[in-house]
Amino acid sequence: MTLDSCIQAVDEYKPNAFSNETKAQWLNEVEGMVQTEIFLFHPVDLVQYRYPADKDVPLLVEPPYDRLYRSYLEAKIDYANGEYETYANSMQVFNADYGAFLRWFALTYEPADAHREGLL
Repeated sequence: MTLDSCIQAVDEYKPNAFSNETKAQWLNEVEGMVQTEIFLFHPVDLVQYRYPADKDVPLLVEPPYDRLYRSYLEAKIDYANGEYETYANSMQVFNADYGAFLRWFALTYEPADAHREGLL
């Protein structure tokens, strides 16, 4: 999934008035969480995206776990729109998606070893 394909997918089923640049910044938030909390990247090594320059860059989490990007973006849209009950539900979905990826990654790799050996 690329930055743009994620934004376009969410826009299709959750119409919103937010710019693609804003949605890219929200995706940077979740990408930063993945990089620091799961992949154990040092903060100076974080990958950050700018829209539209990086719109075709693939995001780091691959299918089937890449759904965490869409669920996070949906939650941020709900929060920014002041739809707090919907936001709470959307965050539960994101937390489940994020937790599923975290569990899979921890069972599949030793995060520090994977980073050191160049697997990421």
